[in-house]
Amino acid sequence: MTSDRPDPPAEGGRLAPGALLVVVALAGAATMVVELGAVRLLSPWFGTSSSVWTNVIGVVLAALALGYALGARLASGRDPLRTLGATLLVGALFAAWLPRLAPLVGEAFMPTGVTLDAAASLLVWGSLAAAATLFLPAATALGCAGPLAVEVLQRTRGGAAGRAGGHVLAASTLGSLAGTFGTTHVFVPSLGITRTFVLASVVLGLCAAALLAPALRGGSGRRVAGLLVVAAGLGAVLSEAGPRGRQPAESFGRELASMESALQSLRVVERGEGDERMRLLQVNESLDSFQSVWQPATGLLPPGHYYDHFALPYAWQAREDGGPPARWDVLVLGLGAGTAVRVLEGVVAKETDLVTVGIEIDPAVVELGERWFELESDGDRRVVVGGLDARSALRIGDEAYHQVIVDAYANNMEIPPHLSSVEAYAAIRERLADGGWLTVNVGGFGPDDPVVRAVAAAAAVGMESDVHVVRVPFSRNLTLFARRGGRVPRPGEAAFGPPGGPSFAGDVRSPAGAGLDALLPPLAIDGGWSTVDPEDARADAATDDTTAVEKLQLRSIRWAQERRAMLAARKDERGTGGAPVDGARDQHWLDEARRLSRERDFAGALEAAGSIGAPGPRAVARTEVVWSAGDPFRALETAIEGLGAAPDDLPLARLAVDLALVVGAARTADMRLADLRARLDAEALEGEPRAWWDREIERLGAATEEAVTRADDRDAALSRARLVSLVAAFAAAAAAAWALRQAVPAA
Repeated sequence: MTSDRPDPPAEGGRLAPGALLVVVALAGAATMVVELGAVRLLSPWFGTSSSVWTNVIGVVLAALALGYALGARLASGRDPLRTLGATLLVGALFAAWLPRLAPLVGEAFMPTGVTLDAAASLLVWGSLAAAATLFLPAATALGCAGPLAVEVLQRTRGGAAGRAGGHVLAASTLGSLAGTFGTTHVFVPSLGITRTFVLASVVLGLCAAALLAPALRGGSGRRVAGLLVVAAGLGAVLSEAGPRGRQPAESFGRELASMESALQSLRVVERGEGDERMRLLQVNESLDSFQSVWQPATGLLPPGHYYDHFALPYAWQAREDGGPPARWDVLVLGLGAGTAVRVLEGVVAKETDLVTVGIEIDPAVVELGERWFELESDGDRRVVVGGLDARSALRIGDEAYHQVIVDAYANNMEIPPHLSSVEAYAAIRERLADGGWLTVNVGGFGPDDPVVRAVAAAAAVGMESDVHVVRVPFSRNLTLFARRGGRVPRPGEAAFGPPGGPSFAGDVRSPAGAGLDALLPPLAIDGGWSTVDPEDARADAATDDTTAVEKLQLRSIRWAQERRAMLAARKDERGTGGAPVDGARDQHWLDEARRLSRERDFAGALEAAGSIGAPGPRAVARTEVVWSAGDPFRALETAIEGLGAAPDDLPLARLAVDLALVVGAARTADMRLADLRARLDAEALEGEPRAWWDREIERLGAATEEAVTRADDRDAALSRARLVSLVAAFAAAAAAAWALRQAVPAA
């Protein structure tokens, strides 16, 4: 006679039901450590955007599903208790090695040297491939635990299978809750991500030991278990001794501090010496970006730092009032380590009482700011609030501010969606005094950038006023200016400032005031300033319900890539030569254009450049002026346009190669360098002129080769990422089909 009852557990393979449920709970906690810690392990390379979270969660869910099906198959074996212990030991092995393997995998799919604007596809495909490579095996092993535990409990205690399954699910879920809260609020902030994974490995190893100690029989089983334990221990040691995340590029200087907060990975680096020192706060993926800057003196930063634009509303207000305001109240949403406040402290006049309130969502950033960036909080004139979201801060209190600065970013490039909507800017408008100023930092590649257009439209509608989009020279940033019930002065108006009018130094009477004058000329040239009207912006203005800023951020980077590709494919079509050529006259106007550029009168310099008759020197002059004004991308376009009329002009061709390297257009630089070599070979140059050009060609060749190598590395990483993701997708589909076949017996 046959029986449907399951086989009893093997001899020595018993475990008290309560102890088994404790093991299940700990395994559930470790599973959540792996899932939540997965994003933090990848963040130095890919950030923590919704795309990365989606990829990691998708991979973990697919792995758990595979583990559940595999565990169900293994549960029919003679000794599921020993099998459960073995799977937990395998999970411990993977958890121990993950921090050590993450840098290798991250570097494979996001190579060093890839700039932020060149990494769009890698952020999506690379994070998916890295997640599949790192976490698919570990999550699959941990997924096996549930069905095996149900089988062990049901065989040990008897009764209905649903009762055993319910108890295992309850224990696993409670453990997962503990792992969720513990990972985010306790383990990562206090131990760091590496030691958090090592802790998970130790817990899983102890659970495996508790299960395997009574179940192992025979020397071979003990030897296999011993090898796994040794391998897990080696992984833990190597992970602990290995590098923490992504190391800073040499160009960013030396690391001063690093830490893991509940929200992100943080690092402080310093470069330069003495009064030339600068400290940078880098967050998560870093790449070529930073979030806060410090220099020994307060006031304006060197060119290329958008923080300086935050001081312009104060100067414009002083000009409008005929003298410095008696008080200037500023709310900073996205304080970081306090760069905006230090810039304002060095600019405002002694007669002005500067009062600032800074909101920073991450308390750890405030801690680093106080230690390394001279961030001060006195509870009165310098208020710093850490751990509060910027949107929530707008609902607290009723103070009216003369200026609100919005500089809230996550992972260097990601604007929080709830701070890019019409409702967000309507709330900001309510916190501004009449005539108060809104100043917003937006990362983008020009006024037509998808992200810039969307944020400017939301600000225009929410503020119920024009929004002025201003390019920040020598950077990938733009500043938005708007006022509540007032008007922002425009280039060419007396209220705007020089050229032609009194300087800010005279109006503001501050040692740094004269530096503000230097911020204005680049804004006055074509493309430096544009305006968004609220009526025209309504179609593009997103609400809290419809904002899709994360999608727009990827579109922004692809838009920049398309512009580079367009430049690489653009041919030199011969155009008209322009005015009659007069060598002495042209040299005079070329010298005049360069002189005016040095004096930062860019509008006058462009006018002087237009007076040059020869097409080559005229294009060189225009290109140099636009480059000096801080817009290398438009300068490259100007040079390429000029080559259409003067294809054999060597200085212009050299400028085109240099600018292509500056903007990261490696393919364009390579193509333009080949053209330059061909044009140089056609010239009958000898002696020192030829030697000078040979040195220039060598310099440009080395830089171009390095840029092309980085581009090739990026393309290879993208190909690898797509291949691994495709293989993982096919594997998941095959596993799903196999699991379905196991769950639904053939008729």
